Amino acid sequence: MELLVDGLRRMLWVEECLQDEVLPAARERARATDLRNGIERHIGETKEHVLAVRTILMLLGEKQVAVEEPALHVELGDTDLELCAVLTRTEHLEIASYTFLRSLANAHGDEDIGVRLTEILEQEQYALELVEKATAKILAETVTNA
Repeated sequence: MELLVDGLRRMLWVEECLQDEVLPAARERARATDLRNGIERHIGETKEHVLAVRTILMLLGEKQVAVEEPALHVELGDTDLELCAVLTRTEHLEIASYTFLRSLANAHGDEDIGVRLTEILEQEQYALELVEKATAKILAETVTNA
């Protein structure tokens, strides 16, 4: 259970960092409409993720204390492709983390928590799809304009 709680606290830190700093800055820098719209959508989802992780910690009877996750190192860059690269890495980090946490919750018999983590995971997977589509469009435009 300790590993689950530690992982949740780390993801709380990641989600808060994304919500408060990374995603708003990325939205401001994004030039491509699809990319900007996808970021805007994910800002709303990320706010929900913060609340969901806090709720899960509360259900476990644990303090809602965020613990820094050193794997989240973000330098946004200046171009849409650089933003796409950062967002892709971030989504993969979140997907891997939530997949592992869901497995831990299910192994502990915490089905309700497993369901909540699955909901977050599905939103992260969709966010990755949106970034991949935006990346493909940006790349196609780059080749066309070259």
